[in-house]
Amino acid sequence: MFSFRSRALSFVVLASAICTAASAKAQFYKLHQADIAVSGTGQFTTAVTDGNGNHLQTTDSTGFLLSAQEHPVAWAGVETNFGFNRFTEKFITQGNTASLTAPVNVYEATGAYMFHPHFRRFQPFVNVGGGALDFTPNAGANQWRGTGLVETGFDIPTSNRHFGFRVQGRALIYRGPNFDNSTVGTGKWVVTAEPSLGAFVRF
Repeated sequence: MFSFRSRALSFVVLASAICTAASAKAQFYKLHQADIAVSGTGQFTTAVTDGNGNHLQTTDSTGFLLSAQEHPVAWAGVETNFGFNRFTEKFITQGNTASLTAPVNVYEATGAYMFHPHFRRFQPFVNVGGGALDFTPNAGANQWRGTGLVETGFDIPTSNRHFGFRVQGRALIYRGPNFDNSTVGTGKWVVTAEPSLGAFVRF
């Protein structure tokens, strides 16, 4: 099991390698309004209960999101995301006869197609995609979940054409984790809403 520091360091090394490779290949491929953004996020996940009365509840939290975008055509593009959140999953069985509380680190790796008309003051966008979430508890094995992703928001340009701000709302749709414990968990799909605010650098 990797610590958050190890995972973050690995991601930074990977991002640096990608940037270096992109620079080396610049003569073969020209970036089209590409940008990198760093955002702070909120995390609000729906509570669910299955037909047997088992209940899953997630505490609200904050996290961060690192995104890279490329716009090969004027109205569309692609995006990749790496995100991190830390919260607590609360599993309550039928009749509250037993409960389990699991603090977890959650790592997001997602990608999306972007659709974005460009206006002078605001640049709205709608993104649709998916990827994976890695739920890593303080104790025990981690669990991966596939996730859908929907984002909507807008960029706010500044007088500096290389810098701006990003406001968006995100929704991750996935099956709630149970960490392979058959006595807890609901097996139901949950939605995590993530409002976010950040800044981007455009190349």
